Amino acid sequence: MVEMLRKTLTDLTVRILASRPICALMSPLRAQYVPIFMLHRIEDKNLGIIGHSAQSIEEALLYIKKQGYQGISIAQLSEAIVNNKPIPKNSVAFTLDDGFAEQAEVALPIFEKHQIPVTLFIATDMLDKQSWSWDYKLEYIVRNTQLKKANVILAGTPFSVNLSSNHEKRLFIRQVRWHLKSYSIGETNKSVQHLASSLKVDVPATAPEPYKPMTWQQAKQAESKYVSFGAHTCAHNVLSQLDGDSAKKEIERSWQRVQEELSNPCPVFCYPTGRPNIDFGMREKQMAINAGFTSALSAEPGYIDFKRRSNIDNFSLKRFAFPHSMTDFKQYCSWIERGKSLVLLRDKP
Repeated sequence: MVEMLRKTLTDLTVRILASRPICALMSPLRAQYVPIFMLHRIEDKNLGIIGHSAQSIEEALLYIKKQGYQGISIAQLSEAIVNNKPIPKNSVAFTLDDGFAEQAEVALPIFEKHQIPVTLFIATDMLDKQSWSWDYKLEYIVRNTQLKKANVILAGTPFSVNLSSNHEKRLFIRQVRWHLKSYSIGETNKSVQHLASSLKVDVPATAPEPYKPMTWQQAKQAESKYVSFGAHTCAHNVLSQLDGDSAKKEIERSWQRVQEELSNPCPVFCYPTGRPNIDFGMREKQMAINAGFTSALSAEPGYIDFKRRSNIDNFSLKRFAFPHSMTDFKQYCSWIERGKSLVLLRDKP
């Protein structure tokens, strides 16, 4: 009861603070701070895909249009940074990562319908080979095991877990995923194979239905004034897990494939996972520069601060994870989140 009351009060407060009159009054706090929103999976209950619902995306885009925010493309944002160009006041940008079928079939048509730009960053091996990366194989293994408990050693670390509920499975997936990202790709793949054997799950060589990639034909048909595509490596491996030659090939080959297949590829790169100085660093930034990209996207939360352009690291652009509640989305889109950071002294005015 107390939690429900707290949520109701929060929703009401945000609704008032994010109203057009108050947003207009507080516009100096938001006008030159651009949020980039990052989406991944799109919900499909029939296939067991957990993600954002089509309804939540639609609601967010309707809110943007109603409130007078300006959707801009990632390419436009990058050009504004590189060439010191102005951006529309109260800009918002959207991205999708990976290249799953439901992203093309469900999410892209919603952005097209509302004429709000979005860029989907493709892990090109998914389309070329119908392959799937180790992190999604890990998810498949844990979700499909019939075991209720397990003891397993992964990359030298013992795990003793209860797998009797979906909640406990999600916690285990998250825990193992972050653990394995610290090791070489060889050690990571070996650990995933060991986990499959320990949990008695057969892993298909090509992606099964819930992990089905989109096709290049779908990408070509979706490409438009509002829908564009960019490179997200080939195999969706964390670049810091790879040796220099392998990382370089992942970046360059994925960009080559996107350019070969599509008519208007976005010249911005997207790092898999994208934690600065963990999943990528100066080595990967220089590789992206050498490959011909104009900018690159991280997964570190935060705004693109056009008031202090000289401080923008355009090869580590920040993105917010697309929120699961409209209340949170309104806070990031409006001046509220920026205002909170000032009040809490996380930033300077």
